[in-house]
Amino acid sequence: MAALSKVFDEYMRTKTCQTFLMHPESCPVHCLKDIPLYLLSNFKYFAPICLLPLLVKLRHINKKKLRQTLEYYAECSLIGTATGCTINVLICFVRYILGRFTYYSYVYVPSLIGGCMYNLASDRVKDMFETSIFQCNISIFLLQRSNIITRLIANSKHLQTYIFMCCSALILQGKYVYNLKGFWFLQPNNKLVEFGNTENPKCQLHSESSCQQHLWHGMRKYFLLGLTLDLIKTMMNNVDVIKTQSKMWRKIKNFRIRSMALLTSYIGIYRFTHCYLNRKFPHQKNLNHILSGFLSGICYSFYPQSNLFCYALLQSIFTIWNIIRIKNVSSKNQVLKYLLRIPFGKIMFPIGLANIVHYVCLKPEYCSPLVTAIAYGVTNKYPSVIKSEVALMKQTTRCL
Repeated sequence: MAALSKVFDEYMRTKTCQTFLMHPESCPVHCLKDIPLYLLSNFKYFAPICLLPLLVKLRHINKKKLRQTLEYYAECSLIGTATGCTINVLICFVRYILGRFTYYSYVYVPSLIGGCMYNLASDRVKDMFETSIFQCNISIFLLQRSNIITRLIANSKHLQTYIFMCCSALILQGKYVYNLKGFWFLQPNNKLVEFGNTENPKCQLHSESSCQQHLWHGMRKYFLLGLTLDLIKTMMNNVDVIKTQSKMWRKIKNFRIRSMALLTSYIGIYRFTHCYLNRKFPHQKNLNHILSGFLSGICYSFYPQSNLFCYALLQSIFTIWNIIRIKNVSSKNQVLKYLLRIPFGKIMFPIGLANIVHYVCLKPEYCSPLVTAIAYGVTNKYPSVIKSEVALMKQTTRCL
């Protein structure tokens, strides 16, 4: 980084936005011209994320849920547009204030300031933005392989599977015992219905249906959810266009049923194991649930991928933090109560966003396809222009 920083500062000392080929027109014209393009890009990017999940709830949809979904979609797109446009404007503005580009003022500082725009959003949109950005930062950290721990995790699918199983048990237990919110691929079973007689023929987990029906209903539901996620991934993936085939047809040909298989097996193992353990050991309720959540996490071995692993790690951190907050809500320790009131998510989000944009533009080799897709979707692929010019600068100065 030090060598690149030094060369960057020397090479960019006399460069302007026009001479560095970021945009041929003047900065004000460029920023105004890009506003509708950013708006269109964000509405296109968030469409599959916000609207495709409606397919799972299509049979139970009503006007209220439809309106809430459309409002959520519009808010995500508008906040993404505001963030991307602010970063775009500040890249030019900061260069004008400082008189030149520098290594960190190039995209890091504009993204750090632009990330504060997300505070205009509702809590639901904030949670989604924070989850995406923090997950991307974990992915970048693992791809760097900067220490022996990250190298072991990144290179071992067996170790990833074991960690995912632990994360699965922790997240499901947090939802089961503490009723924690937040999206996870699997919703835990309801709390046990207590029967006076433990020899009751009906399973305590689902007194209104048999174990076979309970298993079938869950697998059918998560089959549709997995299909939705596969469709989202197919639509968001970039494909090489062949002259004889359209882009949409190429995406259809690249469709894979990976999430569908993973989620179906996840719910199947979880519900089967939980029912079996509660019939065999009816007095070990918490232990049965922990073991069920742990064993169901083995489904990761069917479809190991870094994005899913990073998301599980992030949700585990959120779960631990929320459990600490719940257990210490009545604590008399004033220092602890003060720490629990600090909005770490709001503080870390601009830093995380700046780190992502910085890596996408200057160190793309550490960015997963998800990181690149998010940066391109919110900013109408503007980082690709910057990345291309930075790559050309590296080649020119023989920095590689």
